[in-house]
Amino acid sequence: MQHLDHGAVLSEIATLCKSGTRKLVRNALTKAPYDKAATNWDVTRQIEHRFSCVLPDKLTATNQHRSGRCWIFAGLNTLRIYLMRKYDLEDFEFSQSYLFYFDKLEKANYFLEKIIETASEDNDSRIVSHLVSSPMQDGGQWDMFASLVLKYGLVPKSVYPDSEASLSSPDMNYALTLRLRAAAAEIRRQLREKARPDVIQTLKRGILSEIQKILFVHMGEPPQAFDWTYYDKKQKQHTHKNLDPLRFYRDFLKIDISRFVCLVHSPRQKTPYNEMYTIDYLGNVIEGQKIRYLNVPIEQLKSVATLSLLKHDPVWFGCDVKKQFHRELGVMEMDLFPYNMLYDGDFSISKEERMLYGESQMTHAMVFTGVHLNQDKPARWRVENSWGDKVGDKGFFIMGDSWFDEYMFEVVVNQEYIPSKFKKLLTKPVRHLPPWDPLGALA
Repeated sequence: MQHLDHGAVLSEIATLCKSGTRKLVRNALTKAPYDKAATNWDVTRQIEHRFSCVLPDKLTATNQHRSGRCWIFAGLNTLRIYLMRKYDLEDFEFSQSYLFYFDKLEKANYFLEKIIETASEDNDSRIVSHLVSSPMQDGGQWDMFASLVLKYGLVPKSVYPDSEASLSSPDMNYALTLRLRAAAAEIRRQLREKARPDVIQTLKRGILSEIQKILFVHMGEPPQAFDWTYYDKKQKQHTHKNLDPLRFYRDFLKIDISRFVCLVHSPRQKTPYNEMYTIDYLGNVIEGQKIRYLNVPIEQLKSVATLSLLKHDPVWFGCDVKKQFHRELGVMEMDLFPYNMLYDGDFSISKEERMLYGESQMTHAMVFTGVHLNQDKPARWRVENSWGDKVGDKGFFIMGDSWFDEYMFEVVVNQEYIPSKFKKLLTKPVRHLPPWDPLGALA
């Protein structure tokens, strides 16, 4: 094992001090944030919010605030376009808090069931350590979103608006996490003492009752029946009385989201293309849709996303939003921050290597609402985010097509937009990946 040579370190610092270029960069970065001092002007000056295909452009940007509900926002922002189209609405929002409430409850049940299932594992086994590391967080996946909608339905945001806890969830999550970890300890202790299954299930029901109390005091009661009044684009009033959430989803939206499928791009050798994958110990609704991915080359993600948009249907997607991204400008573009030039080093690493070495995975879900084609090929993508209207173009972002190649991981489209040769693959047996696999990351 070789140590750093103190003299060599000092000599290197002295050499850097003699470089005018290095000192100029130092002066900039010691006095200004990175995205202010080092943004590539050659990239930003080419920003153009113009697209050859755009879905309704009068949408108001939504805002998840200090919560990790992006996957729910992206799912509901996708579905609202269908409802707006059907009822001729200028704008509309589903209640994100409604699904958030039931996601918390379902995740608690899922966690407790997995704790029971892994009772024979040691406390410090990798799977138990994984389960208790984050028993209650905000993130999710498309299939988890679909499971909630299919079980609990939907309601307008006016019927169940945000609470303080849904706008800023850390305090509520702390209470939920603390109770679930205590529950895990108690359940595992009783199972070691050979408690009967019915005793464990009685214990679990009591714990879930306490979870409901935490959710109730932080978020209030979700509606079981409601009236919906709206005005169409001609300002004509319409009122529907005594609706329930499942009827609102089934009869008013009339979109079968169980027919939407997830295509992912994982170029690793351990995840060959044209195979179906699932992630062990990942989910929320026990009896709901299981996580299912079809892994395909990146061009297939582009192809199905483009076709869906050309048919005027939005596309839910998951990406690594933290890379080569300017939040204020709302731009995702390669070379936006030229690390090699800025630091005079080699930062090149392939997408496969980024996944293998913990540098990249899906971190955020958003919605494609447009694409600009150049000779029938995507050149840039219009992105609807859920961070309010103060960033990007009133909350809408631009994604360069080369950025798509490197940091896109998942798109969700209706099966009708998938080529027949890939539809046949959807029925293949799934390959299981461990919960810590990069494809198991939550948006």
